[in-house]
Amino acid sequence: MKQKKLYMIGNAHLDPVWLWQWQEGFQETKATFRSALDRMKEYDDFIFTSSSAANYEWVENNDKKMFEEIKKRVREGRWRIVGGWWVQPDCNIPGGESFVRQGLYGQRYFKEKLGVTAKVGYNVDSFGHYGMLPQILLKSGMPYYIFMRPMPNEKGLPGRLFHWESDDGSRVLTYRIPFEYCTWGKDLEKHVRRCMEELKDPFGNLMVFYGVGNHGGGPTKENIDSIKRMNGLPEFPTMEMAAPKRINF
Repeated sequence: MKQKKLYMIGNAHLDPVWLWQWQEGFQETKATFRSALDRMKEYDDFIFTSSSAANYEWVENNDKKMFEEIKKRVREGRWRIVGGWWVQPDCNIPGGESFVRQGLYGQRYFKEKLGVTAKVGYNVDSFGHYGMLPQILLKSGMPYYIFMRPMPNEKGLPGRLFHWESDDGSRVLTYRIPFEYCTWGKDLEKHVRRCMEELKDPFGNLMVFYGVGNHGGGPTKENIDSIKRMNGLPEFPTMEMAAPKRINF
């Protein structure tokens, strides 16, 4: 089993406005980012993945010290920027111009403020995906794409990892997250065991997403400790803290 690998993607799904006003989403963004920075101090191998330029602008304008900490971790490669858009949007209704401006403003912000651009498109909670997104993603500098919905019971696809091609021939390497983009329990064993069942030939590797989400939160100490515990047992695959794009399938 140890020859197989689970890449553990620490993240926090943040809905800035869902069942709450934006002010609460703003405070939850700050709390989540603070938690991720604290985990980096406690665990040398912990990596955090996060999207949405709007969240970073909130922090930049409100807590410059925290923003400088984030910049430092980005330079180290331990805070990974994905989804080079302003927010994670609905991907069914907006027109092409809206998507293009998402990429223009989002990638420009990340380049100017953090010195990087996203290489991985990231819309884990959209219930569908506009058919020409591969073209828009590629032209925005993102040759990779990660999503979760539609789930396998809602739409069959060639596989969990596949090339998505738009009508103009543009192609992006695309990955459907298994089961969920965030986790709720403290110990991740149940989630990991469920994902292990998806390790099927020809792929011996899988990205597994973990961390409290929707209302933010991110990976907890209990989450990370449970990963380290399982990694020391022969019945589990090798488990490596990672971020999208650093993966070798």
